[in-house]
Order: sequence, then structure tokens, then C-alpha cells
Amino acid sequence: MNSETELLEIYFRSAHEFAPHREEIRRLFSEDLGDERGMRFFVALNEAVNNALIHGMAGCPEGKVRLSIRRGGERIWVHVKSSGGIFTHDMKANGSLFQENRGESGRGIQIILHLVDGCDLKESGGLISMFMEKPVTEQGGKEDE
Repeated sequence: MNSETELLEIYFRSAHEFAPHREEIRRLFSEDLGDERGMRFFVALNEAVNNALIHGMAGCPEGKVRLSIRRGGERIWVHVKSSGGIFTHDMKANGSLFQENRGESGRGIQIILHLVDGCDLKESGGLISMFMEKPVTEQGGKEDE
């Protein structure tokens, strides 16, 4: 069984509080996953953070988001957890649910699912966990071997 190494753990309440960490995270993903896969994971992470801030924190001004990035074996894991309300992967705009968010309706989760190698949504706790596999080199091994 592979143990995980924590690469980063931060807590924030707004996009403004998250912003100073973006470049460090982008660079970390690029180093571990390569430029293309690293950028895909970075976009997915940003979607997860936006979902947590917009939907998971709705009606919970005292809530916060925890972002954890870990390396486990040949995978890089991202866990984004909202301490606010819950969200579901099949939320659809009905009535005023997303009226304040300009009609967004489940698009972020669909983008995430398209970009990452694996994703798990724990709806009851406002938690999304996703991973990317380290790329394989032309010789058949992992890039850092």
C-alpha cells in the first residue's frame, strides 16, 4: 500500500484568499504531471474550488474551504472540501437556486470529469476528490524513473 505525501494544505474563504497560491499549485502540477496534464489538472482544481466557494459555501458566511494536494504512488490527489452546505453533481438550475450565479447548472463538475483521470464526489460532506496519474514515458516507465 502506498502512503501519501502531503504537498500542500490550505484553508480559505474566498477566491481572493485562494489567489496567492495559484501559481505555486500550477508549477507543482506542471513539475509532477508535465505541462499539458498539469494544466488540465490545474483547470479541474479551479473548477472544484469555484464550486466549493459558490455552491458549497452558499448561505454559510462563516464556512471555509480546505484544499489538500497529496502525492500517493503514481498519482497526484486533490481534495477540496467545503465546510458550508452540500452540493450534488446533478444540481440543475430550478427556480432561484443558481439565479445569483447567472444560471450555472452543473457545468463545473462535467468539466472536472472530462479533465481528470478519476474523481469521487462525496455529496453529503461537500467533498470532491480527484487524481491524475503521472505520465508514462516513451520507454514505458514513469517520467521520473
